Amino acid sequence: MSTSGHDVTQSDVAAAAGVSRSLVSLALSGSPKVAEDTRTHILDVAASLGYRINAAASALARQRSSTIGLVLPNLRNAFFEQVSRSLDDAAAQQGLTVFVAVGAEDQERLQRAIDSLLGVRVLGIILVSPWLTDAQLATLGEEAPTCLIGRRSPGGHVDSVHIDEQHAAEAIVSHLVSQGVSSLGYVAPRLGDDASRLIREESLGRAARQAGLALTTEEASADDAGAAIRRLLSTGTPQMGLIAHNDMLAIDAVAVLRKLGHEGGGRIPLASYDNTYLARRAEFALTSLDQPDQRMAHEAVRLLVERATALTRTPGRPPAAQDVHVEGHLVIRTSSTV
Repeated sequence: MSTSGHDVTQSDVAAAAGVSRSLVSLALSGSPKVAEDTRTHILDVAASLGYRINAAASALARQRSSTIGLVLPNLRNAFFEQVSRSLDDAAAQQGLTVFVAVGAEDQERLQRAIDSLLGVRVLGIILVSPWLTDAQLATLGEEAPTCLIGRRSPGGHVDSVHIDEQHAAEAIVSHLVSQGVSSLGYVAPRLGDDASRLIREESLGRAARQAGLALTTEEASADDAGAAIRRLLSTGTPQMGLIAHNDMLAIDAVAVLRKLGHEGGGRIPLASYDNTYLARRAEFALTSLDQPDQRMAHEAVRLLVERATALTRTPGRPPAAQDVHVEGHLVIRTSSTV
């Protein structure tokens, strides 16, 4: 046991009590959502470990924070950086600042990133394409105002902002069909790199079936996307169209196609998602589905502030979750044209 309460964290109490970190936080803050016997058990464990609530931090918690926590899956995707910059602009317009933490597919590291933000008493947390279960996200929403970007709301008290994935998939498939393709290949990231892969793959599959085409998916590693692209090309038809999950993977596809004698077009039309600055570069000229990151950022900040304000005015009565759709549109460039 620790002899210094300042050395004991809420995560330590949670592990010893056999409950979640968020439940410990709720119990120690006196939330009525925690059963009395559970609260007593947690308080007893906390006392036995020498945990003491920091009075100064508790006082600060009752005041409105001016910081928003942002959790990104990684720093490899240019779209995540683009969203981060737009969120910083949207927050600044309301006198707020953004504190960024990078999560990972490793659940423990991701939870530490979230805990670090909760520990500095942020106004709320925005997560971009988080690889967490619906239950985990709903639990986080009970502890702090939470908004997702690029993923549907799991319900509860978690808001979200995302494009209409089905509409986006149909736009991409329709365009590739107009280029004469007879099958489709989808270059997908690992789930830990981008949780939007699940809904995107499902949406592309439905759009492909509606067009009477087969869709083949290959998962690409962060270090060697080219291998997945070559597998798709070796198993597909001569008139295959390629769809990359994001512009980063599409650039790898361009390199493979050029090595095989194609110029990112010709007999192998290529389209992707995100329309980042990479897609606009002349050497790539990617056809890409634009996600309006500035509008998404403003909506996310708005939802977070509204929820935090509502909780201040009527504690214990959180508003229902909002699921906001924004419209994406396909920007056509030479990578997909025959």
